[in-house]
Amino acid sequence: MSIRDMFESLTGDWKGTNRLNLSFLPDPIFESPSTAKAGLRINGQCLEIAYTWVYEGKQNEGVIVIAGSGKDDAISAFWTDSWHSKNVLMECKGTISAEGVFNLMGHYSVPDHPDWGWRTEIVPGGDTFKYLMFNVSPEGEDASEIFGLSGSRSLEFEVAGKHR
Repeated sequence: MSIRDMFESLTGDWKGTNRLNLSFLPDPIFESPSTAKAGLRINGQCLEIAYTWVYEGKQNEGVIVIAGSGKDDAISAFWTDSWHSKNVLMECKGTISAEGVFNLMGHYSVPDHPDWGWRTEIVPGGDTFKYLMFNVSPEGEDASEIFGLSGSRSLEFEVAGKHR
């Protein structure tokens, strides 16, 4: 499957559940409704996924734009989110597997400490997909999943099916 085919497999409108894990709190899991809209950009050279989710009654949104030449499994992206990385575009680099799983890594600074990593995994599943994010310590250890969207394709009135 070409990289464009892998991008195309995710295009459409999605609805699902967001799961925010704030592991430092006694009750760390916060679930909310979420939406995502994925589409091809720049004549199919890029995939854009824009998503929404809710925390403490406030709607948040994020976007990731992913590109790859298709000559190898390398991909790159820019990502931002109104809550996780407010006012910052994070550059990410990674790979896409033969099965179409996107694995990306970016970094962010923490004052007076080494940079932390931010790993993103996008897992397609036909009419479902998962968009997962993980905090990665300066030592390279994945923390528990910080943020995860699980969605399914849906049309108006929540009729399941491919929508373009």
